[in-house]
Amino acid sequence: MMPEMIAGGEAEPSGDDGTWAQPGITDVPTARAFLQTLASRDTLVMPSVDGDVGYRFSRSSLRTRGLGATIARNVIAATAPSADLARYHLSLGLEPERRYCPRGLRAGVPLAELVLSDGGLLEELRGAGRLRRMVVGFKNQAAEALIDRLGLSPAYCAPPPTAYERANDKLEFAHAAGRYGFDALGLHPVGDLHALDSMFRTMSTVYGDGCVLRLRRGAAGRHLRHARTLPAARRAWQRLNALDGVLIGPYIPRTVVRRAVAAHGIVTADGFAPLALSEQLLSGHRYRGSRVTHEWASEEIGAVLSSLRAIAAWLRDLGYVGAPAGIDGFLVDAPQGLRFVALDPNIRMTATMMPWAVASALGRAAGRRFAWQYEASVIVGRTVTFAALERRLGSDLLRSDRLQHGGILPSVVTPAPVFGVGISRLQAILLARDVEHLTYLSRRSRGLGLVVR
Repeated sequence: MMPEMIAGGEAEPSGDDGTWAQPGITDVPTARAFLQTLASRDTLVMPSVDGDVGYRFSRSSLRTRGLGATIARNVIAATAPSADLARYHLSLGLEPERRYCPRGLRAGVPLAELVLSDGGLLEELRGAGRLRRMVVGFKNQAAEALIDRLGLSPAYCAPPPTAYERANDKLEFAHAAGRYGFDALGLHPVGDLHALDSMFRTMSTVYGDGCVLRLRRGAAGRHLRHARTLPAARRAWQRLNALDGVLIGPYIPRTVVRRAVAAHGIVTADGFAPLALSEQLLSGHRYRGSRVTHEWASEEIGAVLSSLRAIAAWLRDLGYVGAPAGIDGFLVDAPQGLRFVALDPNIRMTATMMPWAVASALGRAAGRRFAWQYEASVIVGRTVTFAALERRLGSDLLRSDRLQHGGILPSVVTPAPVFGVGISRLQAILLARDVEHLTYLSRRSRGLGLVVR
C-alpha cells in the first residue's frame, strides 16, 4: 500500500479486520464508520479537548493542541509541526492535506475560541467548499458556536455542551452507579475540615490504605491526592479546596488491582460500542499513556463490557449519544469474583483515540496486527528534535518501506530549552510485532534521555 493511501479513500477499513481490530473487543462496524469519517476529505477535525475543565495550558501544550500523526485530511491545530517532522508523517500517509491554525495564541484560551476570533481563518474555512461536517474532541459552547458559524454538520459530537458538562461530573457519575447497576468508586463531597475528619475514618477502612481526594472535574489524574493519614488528608483538602468541588473516596491499593483499564468507544443508541481496551500507563496517579495488546482474558473483557453497557444507559439518559467516550477503571480481584470498578468518566475524545486510528491505519498498510503503545514523555537534559530522534533511533524509527517490522513513530516533538537546559516533550506511538518487541521499543524510548513522565 502506498503511503498516500493510508489516510482516507482506498485505505478505509476493509472487511478484513484482522489487521486493525482488537479481537473480541472492537465493535467493527462502528469502528469502521468512525475511522471513515475521520479520514474523509469532507470532514474537518479539531481533536484538541482543551475546552474541557482541567486542561493544562503550559508553554508547550499551548502550541501542541491538535498536533500529531493523524488519518484526518483537514485538521484545526494551534500551530504547525516542524517541516522535517511533517515530511516524515507525510511519508507514512499521516500528515493532513490541510492544517488550519489561528494567527495568534493566547494563554488560557481554548482553540475553538481562538478560531472564532480569527475572521480571516473563518473565511478560509468557509471557503473550503469540500467541507461538510466537523468532529470536535470536546464540545463546549465555543465549539458549538464554531460548528454553527462554519455551517457544518456535527459528526460524533451532536450532544449539546450541557450533556458533556454533566457526563464529566465525577460526583454525578458516582451517584449514577447505584441507579444504573455498575460498580464505581464511592465519592462524596467534603465541604470543610470537620466533615473531612469524619469521612476519612469511614473511607480509610474500606481497603485499609487511606483515601483519595480529588475535584469534581478534572483530567489526566491532575488534582488527585492519595492520603494515608488524616493529617495528610487535611493538607490535601486545603490545597484542593482553593479550587472547587473537593470529593473524597476510598483508595484502592494496587495489591488488589489486576489491570488499570481505559475503555475507549462510541456511545450509541444500543449501548457502548468499544473501539479498544487499553492498559493505562500511570506515573503515580498521572496519566502518561496507553498500552494496547491482544492478551485479554474473556472474563476480563466480560467484566468491563458489562459495566460499559450500564454506563451507556446513564449517558443516553443525559442526552449523550453518538459521540466518543472513555471510562477509566480498575479490574479488581474480589472475593465474589473479578469486578470492574469505574473510576473516571472521560466523556469526550480520549487521548488514545487518535493514536488508535493511526495504529489501525498502519496495521492495514503493513498487513499485520500490531501491539502498540501511546506515550507522552518529558525528556530533561537534551533538546530533542526530529532530526536528533532519527539519528538516535536508527532502524527502530518506524519507516514506510518496512512497516511490517514496526518501530517508534514520533507524533509530537516540541523542544523547549529552559535557561540553557534541554527540555523536550515527546508524544510517540510504538508499534510492535509482539509484547516482547513492545517492551524493547519502550526501553529505547526511555533511553533518549532522562525521562520524566
